[in-house]
Amino acid sequence: MSKQEFSKPILITGATGFLGRAVIARLLASTPAELIAPVRATSQQMAQERGAETLRSALDREPTAAEAARIRWVRGDIEEAQLGMSDSMWQAVATTTHDIIHCAASVRFDLDLDEAQRINVDGTAHLLELAVLASRLGGFGCFHHVSTAYAAGTASGLVDADHLPADSAGNFRNTYERTKARAERLLREQDRVEVAIYRPSIVGGDSVDGETDNWNVLYAPMRMIANGQLPVMPNSGLALVDSVGVDYVADGIVTLAQSDRGDYVGHHLTAGPDAFNVSQFVDTSVAISKLFGRTPSEPQLVGPARWAALTTGVGLAARAPKSAPKVRRWGRLGERGLKGFAPYSPYTGVSTRFDNRRERLMLGVAGVSMPPALDYLETIATYAIGTNFGKQPLVTNDVSAVVDGEPAAPPLIEGEPVEGDATEGEAVEVAR
Repeated sequence: MSKQEFSKPILITGATGFLGRAVIARLLASTPAELIAPVRATSQQMAQERGAETLRSALDREPTAAEAARIRWVRGDIEEAQLGMSDSMWQAVATTTHDIIHCAASVRFDLDLDEAQRINVDGTAHLLELAVLASRLGGFGCFHHVSTAYAAGTASGLVDADHLPADSAGNFRNTYERTKARAERLLREQDRVEVAIYRPSIVGGDSVDGETDNWNVLYAPMRMIANGQLPVMPNSGLALVDSVGVDYVADGIVTLAQSDRGDYVGHHLTAGPDAFNVSQFVDTSVAISKLFGRTPSEPQLVGPARWAALTTGVGLAARAPKSAPKVRRWGRLGERGLKGFAPYSPYTGVSTRFDNRRERLMLGVAGVSMPPALDYLETIATYAIGTNFGKQPLVTNDVSAVVDGEPAAPPLIEGEPVEGDATEGEAVEVAR
């Protein structure tokens, strides 16, 4: 292990995304490094405008002139060869870049394999080409790749941050996991540049106050519960839900990237043994919803057999004859709700524990830590439900005012879903 502080230019992808913004804020605050940030745009001027907006969001204030001058926003797209840059620009960026922090990816669970491959694997390959060129020009440090703990796929038991299952569809829950594992394999099997891989679990709101503007993954079923739309949920195995704050992940990346360089490749940024489970997630979501004056559904947790029977029954009801309009309507509404929940359903049966003992020790010494998992869950649920999932300011002195008189939504299979709630395949596509 060696220590190498960031002082030379860093290229960061996904800078406009949820995690990327947090990483930028920490790099500006804790290092003197200049940053190069490619963003998708139709022109260099638009790239600059997107960058300026991103920086304000990352800092939650107007940046100083010195801060703004440390970031070079360039037009670039990871899906394209040379990031869509001209030969001269590609050469200039490679000449300048000393480290790469690759945050950009699509985290949608429902993409077809080809599209997920193009973004998550081919995009990584394009960044690797840049790193190799920078190394050949004599000035490259390390390729820091943000992956996911769920690249371990459906493995059970304790897994370390280097575990990669065979590239078979049956070993993964979706194309997101499979292509993130493929991108890791690409980087791990090459020997042209130094690589460090960071595997966060489910990235939620800030661990101190719960703040977020990314209302996906955990927040989709939480919102359905709060709106009274999720009377039943599947539950199997250990049903572990490993989630950590965006601040912890960003701090962890920036800290480990400067203090743990060398042969060790993988890093878990996870709750590990402190992960909560589906039952605790449901209980907390229900309790916080009631605290804020809502009438939530209180989901019954059922095993795989009953869940399969339910989905089959709803499907049959949706195709009932027109002579049974109530059954048909009930089935179609239920089918719609189940379709919205489908991308998240496989994560109610996780039995994987992500070994984070090494990272927890190293980060703890640096003052980087997560609160207890149930405290964190309460924090993010309070912010999410208390702001009506980002639609209004958090109200703490009169919790009944938070829902602003909004009537409770009917249950998932008994009435119309509330407009704006989770829909099929809802997930954020991190800026690339």
